Amino acid sequence: MAYTKEKLKQLLKALKSWEKALAEPYSDISRDASIQRYEFSFELLWKTIKIFLKENEGIECQSPKSCFRETRKHFGLTEKEVELCLQMTMDRNTSVHIYSEKLAKALYKRLKPYLEIAKKISKNITGKL
Repeated sequence: MAYTKEKLKQLLKALKSWEKALAEPYSDISRDASIQRYEFSFELLWKTIKIFLKENEGIECQSPKSCFRETRKHFGLTEKEVELCLQMTMDRNTSVHIYSEKLAKALYKRLKPYLEIAKKISKNITGKL
């Protein structure tokens, strides 16, 4: 459980940083900073879920998608929220491998809902520790 708490602490810090970047007025720089912080936060989010599920529920998930599917059962997410997490996973995979101005602009528009679901999941994890 100590490892879960440490990862959660890192995740909460990353989410605050991501939220701060999104609060900045839009520019190419703020967009790119927000996307970079999203990518970093995404990694911490799914790995925190993975660690929490293993340490507290005895469940092993090996990928972001499998971990997010487990959130429905263990964190009370709706099907729509799980679908949002799966879309977030696909966007993350695209954003780290392909860069284009068009994709960056489209992704930026989806970052606020992604941040909100990440905050909801982290709050659920906090409440279970």
